[in-house]
Amino acid sequence: MTLNELRKKIDEIDLNIKELFLKRMYIAEEIASIKFHTGDKILKPEREEELIEKLSCDIEEDFKPAYSSLLKKQMEVSRCRQYQKMLKLGVDYRLAYNEETLMAKSVCFQGIPGSYSEMAVRDIFPDIDAYPVDSFDDVFQSINSGKHQAGVVPMENTTAGGVYEVYDLLRQYDLFINYIDIVKVDHCLAGIKGACLGDIKEVCSHPQAIAQSAEYLKKHGIKAIAGSNTAIAAKDVALRNQKSRGTICSRDAAERYGLNILMEGINHKKDNATRFAAVSKQLIVQENHDKIAVVFACQNRSGSLAGVLGIFADYGVNLTGIHARPDGKNPWEYIFYVDLTGNLKEERIRALFYQLTEELPFVKIIGSYHS
Repeated sequence: MTLNELRKKIDEIDLNIKELFLKRMYIAEEIASIKFHTGDKILKPEREEELIEKLSCDIEEDFKPAYSSLLKKQMEVSRCRQYQKMLKLGVDYRLAYNEETLMAKSVCFQGIPGSYSEMAVRDIFPDIDAYPVDSFDDVFQSINSGKHQAGVVPMENTTAGGVYEVYDLLRQYDLFINYIDIVKVDHCLAGIKGACLGDIKEVCSHPQAIAQSAEYLKKHGIKAIAGSNTAIAAKDVALRNQKSRGTICSRDAAERYGLNILMEGINHKKDNATRFAAVSKQLIVQENHDKIAVVFACQNRSGSLAGVLGIFADYGVNLTGIHARPDGKNPWEYIFYVDLTGNLKEERIRALFYQLTEELPFVKIIGSYHS
């Protein structure tokens, strides 16, 4: 047979598969209608596994994994259709959120004035009083107690990755992400008045700032000392008043604490930026929101995570970030933080979370925001 003849046969087979697929989906919808009235669950894992085993038992070994995967996928998309049908029929499933703007009288952040966190606060809440606190935990405690209505915390850096302590605190304190701000990181080398570049023998700064400026420090033979915060390091250098001691910090921090900027842009990656989040007690959804943050757990078995990620794809959402964290209960078991495109007011997104809620041992929306 020629290539074109073989392609024609493939086209005929695909047409038959299309017709059978549509028949299967219509029958799946009828099953959903029955289950709506009986209260039965859409997902029946034992039945799906039994059916896959039965249908693939006589398949050649070389084809068996691929055929099993095909069966799983068609069952997955059928369930997706069934959950959407259940919502149309009026199943009782609602997403709880507020639609008003976040009302905050005061905001807190970790660090001291002049830090990158304070820069993010000014971007998100330009007209609200901001208060520095000592730790990320203090930020979350202050909001939880009602002392402040919102807090701003770093979530991720393009160079250093995720700030995982913050992810854990989001779940621990049951708070929600309301806004996201991207702050470009431009580190400068600063010293006291009268110091010149040749005087600097050591610098103090946050470990990430040191790592991001490592090439410059190595080239100039400058020793690095880790500190808790870039702005705190700038303040410490100003107080010590030693010509040999400098700091890596922002221009804002250097100017605030009366330091001379000896060199700008010493971080070797010029596209370095940190993503900050404003968090509060409320899950707020507005019309212009196009991103959702969620945390979930899945069964600890082969293919379970891939199956969950496939559900997101079935609803046409794009995952823009995923982070795994130990679940804190069982060794080698994890929970997953995911950012995805969409708005919680969309019907398909409601169907997505209805399915996730029904099929996963744990799922929680932790934020809605405009990207």
